[in-house]
Amino acid sequence: MSVRPRTVLLTLVGAHVVNDFYSTVLPAFLPALAEEFDLDYSELGVLSFAFVLLTGVLQPVLGNAADRSGRRRWMLMFGFSVGAVGFLAMAAAPTFWFIVGVSLLCGLGGATYHPQATAYITSAYPDRRGSMLGIHGWGGSVGHFLAPAAVVLTISAFNWRLAMVGIAVPLVIAAVALRVKLDETPATPSATLRGAMTPQLVLVAVTFGIVYMVGRSFLTFFVKMLVDEGWEETSAGVLLTILLLVGAVAQPLGGWAFDRIGGRKVYTIAAGSTAALVAVFGATNGPPSLMAVTGIAFFQFSLFPVALAQASQLVSAAQTGAATGLVFGISGLMTAAALPAVGLLAEAVGDIRVALAWLLPPALLGVALARITPEPSRSPAN
Repeated sequence: MSVRPRTVLLTLVGAHVVNDFYSTVLPAFLPALAEEFDLDYSELGVLSFAFVLLTGVLQPVLGNAADRSGRRRWMLMFGFSVGAVGFLAMAAAPTFWFIVGVSLLCGLGGATYHPQATAYITSAYPDRRGSMLGIHGWGGSVGHFLAPAAVVLTISAFNWRLAMVGIAVPLVIAAVALRVKLDETPATPSATLRGAMTPQLVLVAVTFGIVYMVGRSFLTFFVKMLVDEGWEETSAGVLLTILLLVGAVAQPLGGWAFDRIGGRKVYTIAAGSTAALVAVFGATNGPPSLMAVTGIAFFQFSLFPVALAQASQLVSAAQTGAATGLVFGISGLMTAAALPAVGLLAEAVGDIRVALAWLLPPALLGVALARITPEPSRSPAN
């Protein structure tokens, strides 16, 4: 790779801001969509499912395709461009089910990013992959942080359709910047998806997926939950923005901890803390429960660079895209299944708080799995 490692890192930190901004905006749109199309929690869960479905299904496939062809830059540009088309189509949606259909394009766009970014960064920094992926994760956390407030303030000043049009603009800018700043990577035609799918990698994916599923469920329904409890939509969105700021600390800290104490210990701490905080949320109301959600978000974000770094260590360098795609694909599918289930449970019991509290059993399963996750050598994969 002729591009300097620092340029690779800075370019992808910026791209990560944009990618995770648009992957996090949906919760802030849910109250406006629910009002316009008269939606309940089960329907909002279906929309959330569609929004992330293709991200889970296609990440392993697209990661492996880039491993084999070497066209990582092209894959990244394609993803951002497709995501822009998805949001423009949603902005013109005449019905709720049209939004569900075109939201699949956003999932397709999101499926291209993390496998390629991880491969670029671990190639540029093979000896400090945890720390560098944590810095890269900081960009994603900035995107998470900016999304809710930007969306709810734009909706408040204009409307939700114009807000969706606005999201498409930075996606196009990111696609152009990637074309200018990054090189394509060497092709490895012999790389196979099956070769990357080892039992160890699947265990890492499922363990990460449980913590991610719990955290994403809380964040998806957070704004709508507060609006139903009497909060102003703008205030609820701003609070979610403040809550997501924890990711800017959690991701670099998680990557730093991975390089120093190993993935298994970080997983165990994060999974155990998440389970405890879900229990606190279920037993409290008001500020204590909101602090619990903040903690859940913190530990979810702390595992992003850990999962990416572990995936890259469990396979050869030529299969990094496929391995990362499998970890994010499996965890994405778990989350996609959980969101409509939480929505349906909320409708059945009449309380989204009760539905979220029922995430405690899977969180406890995550604690058990964290203790047996593989601990590969922290030297670069061959």
